Amino acid sequence: MKRISINESELRKLIRQHLVEEMGMDSKETQESKPRCMTTNTIPLTELVGEAGDYDLYSPGVTKRKRGVNSMVDTLGILNNLRLFKDITDGGSHLSYEMMNNLNKFRNKHYYDETSGDCHKAMDKVIELYKENEHGTELVKDIERVLSLQTKDDEYTPSPRAKEYLKRCLVLVKEK
Repeated sequence: MKRISINESELRKLIRQHLVEEMGMDSKETQESKPRCMTTNTIPLTELVGEAGDYDLYSPGVTKRKRGVNSMVDTLGILNNLRLFKDITDGGSHLSYEMMNNLNKFRNKHYYDETSGDCHKAMDKVIELYKENEHGTELVKDIERVLSLQTKDDEYTPSPRAKEYLKRCLVLVKEK
């Protein structure tokens, strides 16, 4: 007669799998649906939004807010109306680069919602906050609107380099 031995960790694993199957839940679904908020991957709400009155002089005659969703709203507003800002001579490539880096900070980060006690993806909250802003409609649509502007040498329009940075911004937003 064969003797089968099983150690305690294997037994616990088998029991856990049996209980999960019995309850009708898939262990992968429960792990993916609820992100974990830890101090290393959590961003506070104030950093997501950015300071409302924290304006920075970008160039002579152009001011914009420094960080967060407020900065994205200002950046896309400037890029959409670049012809009005004659002081920006690089075609908005620096603005687009700043926006890409701003969005990249929120990638793979989470936001702890104190009202519900849940942990959510920071990029979802950024999209929601952008939509709630008085000057922003939808982040993806506003980026696509700037991308659809025609590049002409005689007018102040977003440069091809700025458009490449904005395409990367779209990727960052859509991958969440």
